[in-house]
Amino acid sequence: MLFLAIILVALYLVLRFAPKKLLRFLSPLFIPFVKICIAFRIKRGLENKLRIAERFGLPSQKRPSGKLIWIHAVSVGETLSVIPIINEIKRQKPDVSILLTTMTITAAQQVEQRLANKVIHQFIPFDIFSWTRRFVKYWKPSIAMFVESELWPNTLFYLNEKNIPIYLLNARVSKRSLVRMFFAKKYLGLLPFSLFSGVFTTSVEMKNATELLGAHNVRILPNLKFVSDKLPVNETNRKRLAYKISKRKAWIAVSTHPGEETLIVRAHKMIRQEIPDILTIIAIRHPSRVSEVCSLGADEELSVSIYSETMQNRKHISEDLLVIDEMGCLGEFFEIVDTVLVCGSLIPGIGGHNFLEPLNFDCDVAIGRYIENFKDIYPYVKDFCTQVNTASEIKDFVVKSVRAPKRSISHITTLNFKLEWEKALKEILDIS
Repeated sequence: MLFLAIILVALYLVLRFAPKKLLRFLSPLFIPFVKICIAFRIKRGLENKLRIAERFGLPSQKRPSGKLIWIHAVSVGETLSVIPIINEIKRQKPDVSILLTTMTITAAQQVEQRLANKVIHQFIPFDIFSWTRRFVKYWKPSIAMFVESELWPNTLFYLNEKNIPIYLLNARVSKRSLVRMFFAKKYLGLLPFSLFSGVFTTSVEMKNATELLGAHNVRILPNLKFVSDKLPVNETNRKRLAYKISKRKAWIAVSTHPGEETLIVRAHKMIRQEIPDILTIIAIRHPSRVSEVCSLGADEELSVSIYSETMQNRKHISEDLLVIDEMGCLGEFFEIVDTVLVCGSLIPGIGGHNFLEPLNFDCDVAIGRYIENFKDIYPYVKDFCTQVNTASEIKDFVVKSVRAPKRSISHITTLNFKLEWEKALKEILDIS
């Protein structure tokens, strides 16, 4: 017991006074567990096995000469939100190369579709020191920008050690994470935001919290999702989709998660009692779940069509449900379907998804009550969103919406905050 106590006290002292050294010492011990995790992620379709070396910090592309800015966006939402940032960097500094890293396959698909000629894409390495060091030494970024809540300690310590400025854009940390961070500050003396050269957040509350946790040079700027460009529309696919839907009344639930599809299917059966030919479209947040959602529809004795298969034939859509199993096609749907339910908000624990995307198309939008991720945005657009919580409330919203004409007045054209981000970016780029 005495030996164990000595070990624990020693670990505490090292973590308190030399966290960087402790993390680097322990890092190799985690490699076997990380590799097991990677194997499971490959099996579940969450990793691109052809590019898995990137997760170990091994590059798959050649670094261009000259300055390079590294931007890290975890998944689809963060990736879409930095598109205007990338466009602005290219406008201000056309000769600078941009390395964009993501963690998810779906985000990589968005990069390929929308940023293929503007950035170099890599999957970010796991936060093992030797992998992170290899990555940074190869790419040699002049600046690193992380989006929302990315706090990888080995990566941040090494960038800071190499005097590479690090900026946190759209800083957003959950209450649970803040509690853990304040615990680490009180008992371990750790200040997780102290390594950033600058932090950009969206609220006074988050500014105060990050400053207490070590952040300096903190500025409040509009949420990046306000600045996001309108989703692209493939005109050929839009016409084909319009033909297939024909004159049917339709509505779409986007970015759905397990548990939400059950509510949507239940609502569909209620809507069908008033609008017998209603088409319910379900855009799954993770397309790998398509068979699960199709089975749910079949269990409720509903006919189901799959988007990728439907677009290959010349038939009209006659089924009850259309399940979208591809990324990057929502722009076409928002052009055609006026009634939109934005999910990730009907059940707790997710925090909601970006309801500005359909609002940009002047759609009639509904959301659930769980919108923690967008609480700073919601006050600006609450007059344009209907809140629904049950299948019955979803039914009432859809029936009223699909029977009404499409709105002709743009909802958020006045909410243009690009100028403030352009000024902030110019300051960052001038320093680099």
